[in-house]
Amino acid sequence: MITASVRFLRCGRAAALQLGLVAILAGCVTSPPTQLYTLAPQPAASGSSAPPRAQRSSETIAVKPVALPKYLDRPQVVRFRAPYELTAADYERWAENLDDIVTRVLIADLAARLPRSNVVASSGPLTMPADATVEVDVRRFDAEPGRSVVLTAQWIVRREKKPGRLRSEEIRIPAATDSTPDLVAAMSDALGQLSDRIAVTIAE
Repeated sequence: MITASVRFLRCGRAAALQLGLVAILAGCVTSPPTQLYTLAPQPAASGSSAPPRAQRSSETIAVKPVALPKYLDRPQVVRFRAPYELTAADYERWAENLDDIVTRVLIADLAARLPRSNVVASSGPLTMPADATVEVDVRRFDAEPGRSVVLTAQWIVRREKKPGRLRSEEIRIPAATDSTPDLVAAMSDALGQLSDRIAVTIAE
């Protein structure tokens, strides 16, 4: 009985030492830091925006929240690995909801392209009566294999006395490398090009 008790105590001490060693090793392993990303407004492409003479003076343009596909409704940066496979980076994330980022940057892009107009969000802390309303539905906004960003979107510009006409565009921007910073830069460029198209529609 005494021998059995001694063996039990020795086994218990060995197990405790092993658990302690595992805990120490686990404490030494650190996760990589999370990288946060956002899109940035882009200057208008030369000759692609509405000419000043075509812009209506002092009108207010309200931009509704941009709709994004559900697969982008997550904090991680998403890209295609294969035609039918998506990947989401665990430690590369958007600084806020991607639909909020796209809406905010789109407003800034349109404001730069329509300097005679007031471009505002249709909902938010500051609202004002609008002369025109912009609705944007993004069907795809990601990187495909081969380092190209694809932005597919539809939009309508609605005015009180003019029925809206549905427009659509697919924009492809090659990223400099397959790194996430270059991917985000290409996404910003693609959104800037979409803003070029929408600004021309607003000025019609």
